[in-house]
Amino acid sequence: MKPLVTLKPFLHKSGEKIGIYFENYESINTIIRKNAGAKWSQTGKCWYVPMSQDAYTKLQNALKEKVKFDISELKKHLDAKKKPARLTPAKTIVRKDSFGVKINQTLPARQVQTQGLKIQGTIADINKHVLPAMQQLLKLKAYSSSTIRTYLNEMAQLLQTIKEIPADELTPELLKRYLVYCYDKLQLKENTLHSRINAMKFYYEQVLKREKFFWEIPRPKKQFILPKVLGEDELARLFNSLDNLKHKAMLFTAYSAGLRVSEIAALKIKNIDSGRMQILIENAKGKKDRYVNLSPILLDILRAYMKT
Repeated sequence: MKPLVTLKPFLHKSGEKIGIYFENYESINTIIRKNAGAKWSQTGKCWYVPMSQDAYTKLQNALKEKVKFDISELKKHLDAKKKPARLTPAKTIVRKDSFGVKINQTLPARQVQTQGLKIQGTIADINKHVLPAMQQLLKLKAYSSSTIRTYLNEMAQLLQTIKEIPADELTPELLKRYLVYCYDKLQLKENTLHSRINAMKFYYEQVLKREKFFWEIPRPKKQFILPKVLGEDELARLFNSLDNLKHKAMLFTAYSAGLRVSEIAALKIKNIDSGRMQILIENAKGKKDRYVNLSPILLDILRAYMKT
């Protein structure tokens, strides 16, 4: 019997993807990684490819005649995106929420609007206003594009879980239960949980203006992991193995000054102050400038690279 592979819409930090779900068959893992260009999401616990016809066709061809596909949820999602915005009639339903609590819920008629966001597909109409409202305020407060993507993605995960429960009516107690669900069932790491709490805190306290809404919700304790430091001999072998002066200059600058890859890529000649033996890092994380020390050895390596 052929293994079943289910394709679903999957929300990733960089936008919509096609999520690939199946029992853990090592052969399938190898095929979709090598032949379909699939990547693994630790948060979503699934493989994924871009939400495009080319990626879908490539995936189908890679697993052709090896598996059975279930694309019902993906098709439903794509069909829903083709439909124009419409008014949904008000109705009352009785059902259990994602945590097993019975609720009587009235869904009001509302205009469904996406406002250009790509992460609206699997979110109920009653909560379609949440992400645009967050996005607008994040931009007005001049948050970085990376932070905006992270916050919208983390908030979208909550909206997809609660389905048709109004997000604006969630209490701190329900959010606590949701976070326990994220830790126990989804097995999210502490850093991811912190990002998710930050996103929810921004929406409820900044967008909805609920003061001190998260005072009752504790934050998970982060792990304290000691850095793995290379020894002198290992460093010598590492740098001596580099023949390309540009690569050596970049790597030594990163190591010597403790810079991020993005900071290395943005570095300019004017940022190197040999008079005061400092390097100016402009517009770094948190939109902050800072100075780092410029070592004499690094200065010699940079000068050698510039001369070449």
